[in-house]
Amino acid sequence: MIHFETDAVKCQALWEQFTPHQRAWDEWDLMYAFHDQATYLFNFMVHETDGKIDGLIPLVKDTSDGSYELFGGCYPDSRILWIDIAHFPEYYDNLPDNTVFFDLKGSFVASILSQYPEYESNFVEQDLQYFLIPAEFDYDFVNHINTFSTDKRKGFLRDLRKIRELNPDLELVWSDTDESELFISLSLKNFGADSDHVTEAGKQEVRRVVSELQELGFLKTLTITIAGVKQATSLSALYNNAWVSLYAGSNNDYKNLGKLLNVETIQEGCRLKVDEVNYMTGMTWKSAWHMKENPCRTMRKPAKKIEPAVEPSSETTTEPNSEPTGTK
Repeated sequence: MIHFETDAVKCQALWEQFTPHQRAWDEWDLMYAFHDQATYLFNFMVHETDGKIDGLIPLVKDTSDGSYELFGGCYPDSRILWIDIAHFPEYYDNLPDNTVFFDLKGSFVASILSQYPEYESNFVEQDLQYFLIPAEFDYDFVNHINTFSTDKRKGFLRDLRKIRELNPDLELVWSDTDESELFISLSLKNFGADSDHVTEAGKQEVRRVVSELQELGFLKTLTITIAGVKQATSLSALYNNAWVSLYAGSNNDYKNLGKLLNVETIQEGCRLKVDEVNYMTGMTWKSAWHMKENPCRTMRKPAKKIEPAVEPSSETTTEPNSEPTGTK
């Protein structure tokens, strides 16, 4: 039997009952920061067998368009549903139309489809999550760079050297400072109307998330200054010895500053000997850097007809002679 829970306090209790506390996305407080209370309503799906709660899909309703998605929205990646896969058809039948679950973990989806291949058309949208395992290159990203082809390696290291040579007053500062306003301003400067943060809702989400990370003690902030002026920042989460690069932006007027920002962010994870550096989904530069890949798949009800591919937006492409600095 399935019922829907709309009370926020009860939804939080259900979340705590099922969360494995393995990844940052398993933490209620962080996911609540992604949750826009003004727009989204709780509608958690609760499964019971013989009166015992044995499954949960943390569903929320977007009142702006009547659609449904997972609590925390589309940003978190490689998510799984806290369900017995044998019950999936029952969940699906009870899901409202106009439901979308973004970036579910590929192996989890494969488990569903191995039992219920009839749902294949509901999972046709695919993406890749990119990550690095620092232990594989002895906790020094330069060792990873050395695996590139000779020409690519030389060019990559030359770019890193040149940005420092041309800007001898460049400084790196690590802290737990909230630099959400700097990130937003850089995103708007570089991408204008195409920025993911041009709307007030987009800006407020970043502010809430970074503030919550700071309060939880998860925030790792890199700020790069040139001549004393802040020109780049990366805002990451360190949770359970896993590093998540959430937001990053640099002033594109400085060639290769974005490349330096990403390299130094990864190197800090190496210095801290983290188990994983997660660069999330999207953006072709991550593949070009030979990051490892995990497939993700999006579920929709009803199934979506896939349209012909179009050119990606400016925030998801590799610009000539530089690396974009967004993470997703």
